[in-house]
Amino acid sequence: MCLAWAADKCEYPNHAESLYQKQVVDAVVSGTDKLTAISAWMQQLQTVKTGAV
Repeated sequence: MCLAWAADKCEYPNHAESLYQKQVVDAVVSGTDKLTAISAWMQQLQTVKTGAV
């Protein structure tokens, strides 16, 4: 569901999935709350989409 939401947020299709892997999956494995990790990932994608990065 998260990746479907992110489909139009990145220029390249695999960019959102790569960021998800790095930011959400890795954070959860390290002990971060899943919803917190997803929220941070979503904020990152919104920043990328607006060109603020």
